[in-house]
Amino acid sequence: MKIFVLLLSSFLLLSAVEESKQLKNNHPLQESDKSSALLCQMSSDMQVYLHETPLSTYHFFNKQSSSIKSQSLITWIHGDIYLQNLGVGKEPFIHATLNNEKQTHLGDYRYDLFTLLNDLLIQMQENSDFSGSKEKAILGKLVDGYFERIENEKLQCACIDEAVEEVNYMTLLNEYTKVMNKQRIFNAQLLKTDVKNTRELEEKMNAYLKGFKLLPLKGIALNTYGDYLLLCEGKSTKLDDDIIFVLSAKTLPVSYQVNEHMKQKYLKQTATKQVDVVSSFNQNNYAGTIVLRSQKFFVSKLSPKLSLRPATDNTKVYKNYASALGYMLASFHANSDLKMCNDFSKKAQKQIKKHLVKNELISMVYAYNDRLENKLYALADKINCQ
Repeated sequence: MKIFVLLLSSFLLLSAVEESKQLKNNHPLQESDKSSALLCQMSSDMQVYLHETPLSTYHFFNKQSSSIKSQSLITWIHGDIYLQNLGVGKEPFIHATLNNEKQTHLGDYRYDLFTLLNDLLIQMQENSDFSGSKEKAILGKLVDGYFERIENEKLQCACIDEAVEEVNYMTLLNEYTKVMNKQRIFNAQLLKTDVKNTRELEEKMNAYLKGFKLLPLKGIALNTYGDYLLLCEGKSTKLDDDIIFVLSAKTLPVSYQVNEHMKQKYLKQTATKQVDVVSSFNQNNYAGTIVLRSQKFFVSKLSPKLSLRPATDNTKVYKNYASALGYMLASFHANSDLKMCNDFSKKAQKQIKKHLVKNELISMVYAYNDRLENKLYALADKINCQ
């Protein structure tokens, strides 16, 4: 296993020191050349900048939310919730699914709405020519879809079928692996680890897999962020039931770095319940943790990359798409399998003023959008990308 490395020193020269710190915490094995490439991509893509600077986003939300009138309620997720994280699975039944589930923890439901609305606004601005009034109407549909699902657990959102791509696990296997000599192996372009430093990892993971009646590992690689990718034989030697696991260092959630009160009140419960929550969210019974050289790592089944795009930039299609996103987020916040989510759902129906939440969050999103543009321009001026 490679030694944990600091991000490129140029990060420290930037005004956005907080963002570089969070990148280092979330992706502790990321190499300098990858960091440099990411920095250049951030300077030219506002959506990438939003995704990679969650600490800055939460600082803004935390400050603004203290002065708005809508009620704060706590539920599960409060992670990095963006368009690319949400999808729909149909095995064994239709359900919303989530990438980056390791970020899941307790927090204010409004923050997840805030980040998702931010992402949607940037996508609209980059890919369409909607007027400001149409943008706000579409953003409002996301909030409407969210509360419709909160109020009716059995609601079936027809808009999902036309708005969201289905999760297909075989597509994931074909993206990361290939079959050679009747054996599935990782693609050559994936970063390889030093075999000498993976012995403990193999021993720990094989013991972990045995607990789920799975066969041993047959491949280890690293993704671009330094997380381990582990190719498992599955429950049989058949090629179509192989499983890819991702092993990521557990780090402190963003909000707990900013909000000390929330950290003290919820961190203990988050730490003890997180695995159960992730299993419930994604119907993923393989979630768990292992310890390597005193460092705790989160284990989960790798989800396919999700590319959530509306079919066209027609206003009606975009409204359905936004409604589907709100519906999916609420499916996690109001998860009937979790007591905290049930409590949140009951309180939300009785206490939350939906129009107030919608108006305040949309105003906050536009304010943050202006701030993102200014910070992105400043970032671009300080780096030199070939």
